[in-house]
Amino acid sequence: MKISRTTYFDAGVEDVFAVIASEDHQRAKVATRLGRSSATATDLGGGRTDVRTERVLPTHGMPAAVSSLVGDTLTVTEEQTWRPAGPDGSRTADLGIRVAGAPVQLRGTVTLSPAGEGSHLVVDADLTCSVPILGRKIESAAKPTIEETFDHEVRLLRERLR
Repeated sequence: MKISRTTYFDAGVEDVFAVIASEDHQRAKVATRLGRSSATATDLGGGRTDVRTERVLPTHGMPAAVSSLVGDTLTVTEEQTWRPAGPDGSRTADLGIRVAGAPVQLRGTVTLSPAGEGSHLVVDADLTCSVPILGRKIESAAKPTIEETFDHEVRLLRERLR
């Protein structure tokens, strides 16, 4: 199932990227009252950066198909591996999200590119669930939550860029 999000920031690529690549921002992104979380942002050298977050969330209130697969908690790991800036200043990351103990994953890219006085952030990914018969239903149930998670990060980015 395709997931795409595009947003514009009044800040340039390097300013937006500096926030994305900060552990403070990543910790704020995954902070939750209902579970525990962790976040790291590692400079890999050569202009590459690895951003990794993990959330452990209760499954209470989630669809029964989810809790039957993973139990009482759900561990979601997100990794963004950012490449060096391109000639135009744009940056691209390989994006991966996986759920421990469940055949659900999201794979795609995040692109941050110049746009006039600001920049565009584009998420382009595929959500898959390899459970026979129920896979499509689980993907449909997960899609709004994943989109809201991206939208939440955009709101946090906007706040930190002010």
